[in-house]
Amino acid sequence: MQLVALSVVVSIPLLGMSGVASAKPKNNPVGSAAWCLHHKKKALITPGCPTYVPPVSPPGTPSLTIAPNALVETGQSEVHAVVQFEDLAGAHQTVSIDSSQLTAACGGTITFSDLQGVSATGAPGSTLTPATFTNQVKLVLDTEGNASVIVSGTDCAPGTDVFEASLISVPFTTVLATLTVSPPVPTPAGVTASPATEVETGNTPLSGDSNVYAVFYVETDPVYAEQQAEISDIQLEASCQGGWIWEPGNTTLAGGSSSGNISGNPHNTNTGPGDLTTTSGHEPFTTIDDDGNAVFVFMGISCAASSGGSTAIADVAFNIPGSHPTYTGTFVVKPPQVT
Repeated sequence: MQLVALSVVVSIPLLGMSGVASAKPKNNPVGSAAWCLHHKKKALITPGCPTYVPPVSPPGTPSLTIAPNALVETGQSEVHAVVQFEDLAGAHQTVSIDSSQLTAACGGTITFSDLQGVSATGAPGSTLTPATFTNQVKLVLDTEGNASVIVSGTDCAPGTDVFEASLISVPFTTVLATLTVSPPVPTPAGVTASPATEVETGNTPLSGDSNVYAVFYVETDPVYAEQQAEISDIQLEASCQGGWIWEPGNTTLAGGSSSGNISGNPHNTNTGPGDLTTTSGHEPFTTIDDDGNAVFVFMGISCAASSGGSTAIADVAFNIPGSHPTYTGTFVVKPPQVT
């Protein structure tokens, strides 16, 4: 009897504790609004959670963007991209842009190319030579706080590379961006512009004159490796009344020659002093790499906006007989504005 009584006494508090635990509600179960709010990454793949959309910074907020990103190298492990800086509060100030990591990944040298202070020689559509700087560039922001530049490198190791942009005077803004560089690989066929929509930069004597910067990637079947690819965008070229230039990439590949820098008028009309034509009579062209890819940089001055976009045309293996692919892509230019 004493043992039974002891058993009853001991079991009473245990049952009480069990009852309290089971009565306690489970807070913020998986998939609940509160859980989704506090697990934003997991919410992207959790049923019951609405799609999480990262907050968008107001236009004019300091930012640094790179296009394309991620980037697939072409040719001799080449990197070509458009770097864009925005800070409305720093309008008319000077920004310094560099990437010590990409510089190291490209054997100690990267090149920045821009059109600030540049003008074409002779009539509109004549020879244009961009300004170039090694490893670091300083640009003047326009009235909307924008500036853009082309960055290029050769023999670059793949990986992630941090870029830094800093205003050199008040308000001394500093922002970072990371570029992801992938090794050369076959990619989906076509011709694409990066960025697909470009906001012109420059509307003051120091910041430029409605300048446009873009990188066009021509991607085709690797069966066309070591053949030639050419590109044109006559609408875009004609819209840049202050001059324009194509810079073909993949210039170090064996098995074919590059047309080099083509500016002004490569259509063999030769209408103005300093106009250039390709020796072959073709548009700007370069060698397709072993993965079927080629790259071209475009820069233009005093370009008109094109809400409907212009059409880039890329012809693959035009240098050999037979029928070969032709690709088209759209490139949109917007006037200078706060981004």
